[in-house]
Amino acid sequence: MTSSPTGAGSGVNLFVTEDISGIARWFEDTSDVLSIDDDDLAETIAFVHKGGMTFLSPILPDLKAIVCTAGSRESHLAILSRESAVPCVLAATITTEIASGTPVVLRLTDPQTATIDLAETPAVTS
Repeated sequence: MTSSPTGAGSGVNLFVTEDISGIARWFEDTSDVLSIDDDDLAETIAFVHKGGMTFLSPILPDLKAIVCTAGSRESHLAILSRESAVPCVLAATITTEIASGTPVVLRLTDPQTATIDLAETPAVTS
């Protein structure tokens, strides 16, 4: 038996696509990108705090998606995301702690608003 997904936030949906599941990973600065040593990023949903986080550009095509707590549809990150066809949530308001390594689901079917859910987890039975 599994529990329902938990709402963790919402933001501006950069482009409509299917829901995406992956593993959250926070990138705070350039050193976080430079420290990647052949890590498999195919399941990584990058979380960043600034809309101009162009330091993601070297790994952007390898990411599953991006969630940014700032930015607009005209920001550098939005432009790079569209050019690389990487789904992106901008100006995200995160209402629940999302640590690196947390499974998340991005709901991207609405043309304006994306929602961020913590992925379903196995229910604890006693």
